[in-house]
Amino acid sequence: MGRVPSSAPDSCYRLAPALGLRLIGRSLVSLAVLVLLATLLGLVLDAGWVIAGVVTLVGLVLVAGWAWYLLRWANAVRLSEEGYDVRLLGGVGTTSATWADVVEVAAASPGGTPCVVLQLSDGRGTRLPMPALAGDPDVFARDVRRRVRDAHRATGDPGIGVRAKTDSAAETDPATDTGHHRS
Repeated sequence: MGRVPSSAPDSCYRLAPALGLRLIGRSLVSLAVLVLLATLLGLVLDAGWVIAGVVTLVGLVLVAGWAWYLLRWANAVRLSEEGYDVRLLGGVGTTSATWADVVEVAAASPGGTPCVVLQLSDGRGTRLPMPALAGDPDVFARDVRRRVRDAHRATGDPGIGVRAKTDSAAETDPATDTGHHRS
């Protein structure tokens, strides 16, 4: 129902490297706590450092894999013909919806953080903080607006509200990696 014409391939927007590094840091802190607990368990069970060593090695391999995934492959937002899907970002509200359900797209800056806000027909919404995404926020916003507009045109619904406020438009360097790829 809310499909964008098939000429629009899926778009994926990667997680910002700074946010990825923060998640990796949290994982390392969690690993440190586990190693401490394993060390205490090894002392209580008179197993020496074996348990702590195994936990450390396995944990480092897992954190390295997690880091590689977050910094190289993780998509924070996927925009498809049918709608959007938000991953790895907490506190954004509704994490997926169809384009036909989106009744308004607006730019806002709650707390000084530039966001794209998607209001849904049932009153729910999604607030996507632009610093959480790698790449140019304007490219992302245009992609979302185009998909919503196309979906509503396909259903014959002219009532979509697209507000393009640029309270805090982030400046970007076109020479840097956009963090955006088509799949």
